[in-house]
Amino acid sequence: EMSIEQTLVTMAAPHLAGGLHPNIAPQNGARPYGVYTHIVSPTQNTLSDGVPIHHDIFQVDVWDAIYQGALAAGDAFAAALQAAFDAGTLTGVQRSRRGRYDAETGLHGFTYEFSFWYH
Repeated sequence: EMSIEQTLVTMAAPHLAGGLHPNIAPQNGARPYGVYTHIVSPTQNTLSDGVPIHHDIFQVDVWDAIYQGALAAGDAFAAALQAAFDAGTLTGVQRSRRGRYDAETGLHGFTYEFSFWYH
């Protein structure tokens, strides 16, 4: 079974020409690109059957040279994840999306936050 990280990278591939990378993106890569961060794992809960359920929250930042490019790529990736949530292939939810601008690089970005639950 693929880890959540592997699943995110695989699902991002069609939408992010520069790929999806852990924590930091390689220099001078193709755009749009994404960076994911495993921001928190809240304490595990136990279902009524006694099986522990894990909850991971990931942040995904999608960056591009233009605002519309970042938004289109990020929303396409988020829609692919939503389709997996709807189909039941993944258990999760999109928690938020917020716009960003990096003055140093001149890149426009969107930050998405997702919750995933798994055994």
